[in-house]
Amino acid sequence: MSHTDQLVLSRNRLQRQSLLFFKQTQQAGKAFVCEAQGASVAFADGLTSASTRLVNTTGRSVAAFGAAFRKEAINWRDLVIKTRDAYARALKAQVSNLEGSAAETREALRPAALQTRVLHTAHDLLGGAKNLVDERLEQATSTKAKPAARKAGGAPIRDYDRLTAKDVANRIQRLSRPQATALLGYEQMRKNRATVIRAAKHRLAAS
Repeated sequence: MSHTDQLVLSRNRLQRQSLLFFKQTQQAGKAFVCEAQGASVAFADGLTSASTRLVNTTGRSVAAFGAAFRKEAINWRDLVIKTRDAYARALKAQVSNLEGSAAETREALRPAALQTRVLHTAHDLLGGAKNLVDERLEQATSTKAKPAARKAGGAPIRDYDRLTAKDVANRIQRLSRPQATALLGYEQMRKNRATVIRAAKHRLAAS
């Protein structure tokens, strides 16, 4: 049930209690008048009795109305407290989120963090540029096989001329030193691919 619905129900209960109070008071007043008018010899006694009943009835009505009013006041107080607490919790959560965002922003804007991000970005860009240069160099040199290649011996690896530069580079690590030397000379006399030559030299330097 929403806060508005609770307030409406409270108002309706007070209205019903007020109507009951005025109705009981009116009925007691009418009874008092009737009994006063009908009194004869015992007019004084009857009037006193009617007055007493009027006072008693009115007192009970006032007590009931007061109890109902106090109950609704307590309900209103509890409703206000709950609303206040809920608002305070929501505000606290919002402040906590804002503080977390501010801390992340401060961390991201620190000179060291900015420098690291810039260096990573530069590294990625240079790596991409290097790969592109290698590919273009391989394309340029693959079409200019040296004439001496026609007089060279057989390929150092089976189906060598069908392998990509990446495939050859991966197989070089499993070759012996003489085989790696032969492959380097064969590649330099033919396609002269930078990736393959670099891998062969690395293999020879490691042995």
